[in-house]
Amino acid sequence: MPPTRFDSYVNRLRAALRGHHDAALLLALREQIEAIPAAAFAADNSSRYVGTNEAARALTGYSAAELLGMTVMDLTPMPKTAAGQKLWEEFIAKGGQRGEYELWTKQGVPVKVRYWAYASVAPGIHLSLLVPSGAAESAG
Repeated sequence: MPPTRFDSYVNRLRAALRGHHDAALLLALREQIEAIPAAAFAADNSSRYVGTNEAARALTGYSAAELLGMTVMDLTPMPKTAAGQKLWEEFIAKGGQRGEYELWTKQGVPVKVRYWAYASVAPGIHLSLLVPSGAAESAG
């Protein structure tokens, strides 16, 4: 994946998570992603969210508790879930991905976003960074 302005944040995150396991890993992850200037969604290998930041909650309208009970597919509009699952599998296999995506909000309104996804920022933890499509041009 070509470099983006988010690489330094992701590199710092990877370094901060090194050596952490289980509950300590999730605590460090949740603390670190708050500083990322994009909607950050951390998911486990089964695509279940294990961490989000304030920007992710603002973008989707869901609370932290609600998002932590959801998967990537729960935020994918229904007719596109098969395509979303395929993108997830390709992302994990390739180790990274970027593109455009439509995200379902709590209000039932889809929002178009540009995303940068990084597999294995920690063992079994994957990170996606999203910005609304209109703001994506400045994200690199």
